Amino acid sequence: MRISPLFLLFPFLSFAQNTPPTFDGVVNPEEWSSAEKHTIEYEISPGNNTPSPVATEAYITYGVSDLYVGFIAYADMSTLRSSIRNRDEGYQDDFVMIGIDTYGDGRYMVSLGANAEGNQLDLKFLPNGNDDTSYNVSYESKASKHQDAYHVELKIPFSVLQFKNKPTVKWNILLYRSTYTADSRSQNINFPIDLNNPCLACQTPVSITLNNIKAKNRVEFLPYVYGGLSGERENNALKFGKFNKTIGLSGLVDLNNVTSLEYAINPDFSQVEADASRIVANNTFAIAFPERRAYFNEGNDIISSNLRTVYTRSINQPLLSTKLISQGEHDRIYWLAAYDEASPYLIGGENGSYFGEGTAAYSSIFKYQRTYKQGSNLSFISTNRFFKEKGSGHIFGLSGLWRFGESITAALEFNKSFTKEPNADWIDEANEGNDIISGKTVALDGENLRGDGLYFSLERNTKNWNTELEYSQKSPLYQTPLGFVTQNNVRALEFEQGYQHFFKEDAFLKQMNFSLETEFRFNYQGLKKYSSVDAGAYVQFSGNVESFAGYSHVLNEEYEGFDAKGMDSFELFVRFNPSEKIQLRAFTSIGESIFYDESAVGNNFFIGTFNSFQITSQLRISPSFRYTHLKDKEDGSYYLKGYIGRLNVNYQFNKTLSFRIIGEYNDFDEAFFYQPLFKWNPNPFTIFYIGGTNGYSRIDNQSRFSIDNSQIYMKFQYLFSL
Repeated sequence: MRISPLFLLFPFLSFAQNTPPTFDGVVNPEEWSSAEKHTIEYEISPGNNTPSPVATEAYITYGVSDLYVGFIAYADMSTLRSSIRNRDEGYQDDFVMIGIDTYGDGRYMVSLGANAEGNQLDLKFLPNGNDDTSYNVSYESKASKHQDAYHVELKIPFSVLQFKNKPTVKWNILLYRSTYTADSRSQNINFPIDLNNPCLACQTPVSITLNNIKAKNRVEFLPYVYGGLSGERENNALKFGKFNKTIGLSGLVDLNNVTSLEYAINPDFSQVEADASRIVANNTFAIAFPERRAYFNEGNDIISSNLRTVYTRSINQPLLSTKLISQGEHDRIYWLAAYDEASPYLIGGENGSYFGEGTAAYSSIFKYQRTYKQGSNLSFISTNRFFKEKGSGHIFGLSGLWRFGESITAALEFNKSFTKEPNADWIDEANEGNDIISGKTVALDGENLRGDGLYFSLERNTKNWNTELEYSQKSPLYQTPLGFVTQNNVRALEFEQGYQHFFKEDAFLKQMNFSLETEFRFNYQGLKKYSSVDAGAYVQFSGNVESFAGYSHVLNEEYEGFDAKGMDSFELFVRFNPSEKIQLRAFTSIGESIFYDESAVGNNFFIGTFNSFQITSQLRISPSFRYTHLKDKEDGSYYLKGYIGRLNVNYQFNKTLSFRIIGEYNDFDEAFFYQPLFKWNPNPFTIFYIGGTNGYSRIDNQSRFSIDNSQIYMKFQYLFSL
């Protein structure tokens, strides 16, 4: 691993507690004179450890209970991209961040930052090269703009970090800046990276040594009150029910500096923003949605898996829940228990999945992980669900991730499932007694099911080449009671070879990636279900333009006795981001695919646009449009055709107060809704909002729309800390 020249000069920076600087968003070098000074001088994208196109200074100091970070980001302020936004919405702006690996083992890196307006951004860098943007913690940020630079100050409580309980601790620190040049988005850090090693957290050098720091044990209460009024159309008239009032409580108690206990009593998990509608026509498998509920997001990097063993949205309406997370020097523990009043029930099949709305159930998740250097780990997991109707589901599994040297990574997971079906009518009656999976009925009739799931991958990364081999299998009767497995009776093998090329700093082309992938899927009876060869190319151009083009040749796809061969498709994605005011994205695909309802091959077409226009620093308009059709290859008639149009208008009064309205028309359902919302959100957990939803649909194929449903709601949730 290459080491930065700065690190060679200061291999272990150690400093005593100092008088904290005035926290006002202005980095005065005199106030920060006792802090350690760093520079962000390496561009890692699109450059490859080339000199940064902008100058950035960073200062780090600390008190007894808080870490202080200051940035001076020099810039041409006339072209600076920075608007007033909600939390975690500024990743397309110019912003700065500090990444902190408190244990130095690469398990994750907590990254906290802000844009030039002081709007916060927080995430976790994970050892697999991905990042978890659902991560939220409470810290303070302030910013100011000057003639030739913007300043950002961060005050980070030690209580939101986990670290060794020792008099002296050493932390690995990454300092990051994202900015825009005339040609491209530029990403810059404080040390050169080795592209042969995909784990960024693993490469971060030891940058600070802290003495006698204390993490205040948090005791937090998060009560809420919710009120709403809803109505449904009856006899061509809107009829409202009684006003619904709900109260609940959640909270957190730190048992020590690495272990916290969370609880929730009658929590309200209503989404401030509804899940965006998806085009699900001609899809036989269930679709997962991202987890947006703060209670479940904390610790989800511990329970993530390639086998999707845990899908927290399968806990739908918990009346009572508790969760314990412990992240020690070498041991990580996740335990969650919940009594759920309405538990979804998902069954994976060979050609599709089956979904039902279950009743009350007790659920638990336990995972223990042993961590090693360079992000390596070994884990055990157990998930359990007991239904009120006497049914149950259990998973017991082992997993591990190992790094060999800097460029080779291997991952292995194995799960064993034990399912006792309830006697219930949750699955669509049309399927009961008719669909058979490995000799067992889909109907929930008390059968005992046993199954297993296996995943293995081997990956090698170098500066220019990436090679990955992946194998997975799920037996016919494998089920995950709290996971998201939509297809069983499958063995899949994938191989991917990629090549990455960097161009000269002043070239028209900035970066180009090529990939070639092949995939084979068989069922447990040896029938080849799917085989394909795919090729793709990603190109980053000057002028903040990037594009992806792909070609897929499906050698065969078998579906319920119908075997389609030789299907071709093409896709193209383009993103154009010429200024802060305009962000344009477009995606299109054309080719052949199976129409599953009639077991026939048709010609398909899709086009989608996803755009954002920053009208002022406070007003943003984001329209999107998606259209698709599938035609009969012989007579040109449509198997399916439709579109979804969505408009999001957001006005940000300041970084905590906003108003937005969403309108969406779904041509497939011939339905329309609009959803206004006024929101105050001073920290990740305190929130007040008032809003509503009105839904409309066509009546008897008439041109006019009539209201189907209406809802008005209000919620106030406030974080109390002791």
